Amino acid sequence: MEVLWLTWRQHRMQVLVTTALLAVLGAVLLINGLGAADFAAQNAPAADCVADTPACSAYLVEMNERIRPVGELLGWLPLLAPAMIGAFWGAPLLAREFEQGTHQLTWTQSVTRRHWLAAKIVGLGAAVTLGGLALAGVVGPWLAAFDVPPFDVDRFDLRWFRLVGIVPAAWWLAAFVLGMAAGALFRRTLPAMAVILAVCALAFFGLLRAPSFYATPERAVQAEVIDELEPEGSLYVASYWIDRSGAKFTSQEAELALAGPCGTDETTKKYAKCSFSHGYRRVAEFHRASRFWQFQWTEAGILLIPALALGGVAVRRTLRPRI
Repeated sequence: MEVLWLTWRQHRMQVLVTTALLAVLGAVLLINGLGAADFAAQNAPAADCVADTPACSAYLVEMNERIRPVGELLGWLPLLAPAMIGAFWGAPLLAREFEQGTHQLTWTQSVTRRHWLAAKIVGLGAAVTLGGLALAGVVGPWLAAFDVPPFDVDRFDLRWFRLVGIVPAAWWLAAFVLGMAAGALFRRTLPAMAVILAVCALAFFGLLRAPSFYATPERAVQAEVIDELEPEGSLYVASYWIDRSGAKFTSQEAELALAGPCGTDETTKKYAKCSFSHGYRRVAEFHRASRFWQFQWTEAGILLIPALALGGVAVRRTLRPRI
């Protein structure tokens, strides 16, 4: 209890500021989501309405106008939130103790070095994980308020994938552990903060479109005129054309090859029928919406396994007495 109390006294500012920011965000999402739900309840047209009809078009425009400004704000969180957690929660955790020499006083008390480290890392790591889950807990219901057909919200969309489910908690915890490891290895707060900010940026942009490669995509071949090859809510991977021999063509290459007999307007059904009659087929690669949780756990593993391994090395180095 004594160590937990000391941990709280040392890090209460990070906890209180993060809690306050989550509370403000939750209030903004609640107000925005209630407005959208009320509008949808009173104005939603038939789920199968045609998008270019006045009622359906007006509904889609209004819902998009309601989700867009808050969505743009949320769009920065998958990058900024882990970076701030790593820089202000993780990096100072051990680096500040070494800089100020307070670890020497702590380790001469009745509390062992191992117990001291375990209380700080486990306690704050649990708080960080709960914070990430709280973020997902407020974003999920907000998205559900907009998910009223014909306006559909795709949680596989890269705008939302890292704001729902378990991925926010995985990003926050991985950033915290990596920040702690940087602090333990550098033993200086500012260098550790700079390193974790760079690591978070590299990880975010490196994994930005990675979900498309978390499994082998399904493949659908269009041999007759249909509106969509991919099921609703699927994660798009790629699309291309093939000929009778199976050779691949981009849309531009197929358009050039078919310009003579079929024309150049590939958006029409006439063009599609003509291209199919000449042996061409359109192919779409995608991941079904049912893979959402598989991909959530995959990304969590990609983040946490190396982070926890490096964190373990840093803890072992900290526990080893310096000669």
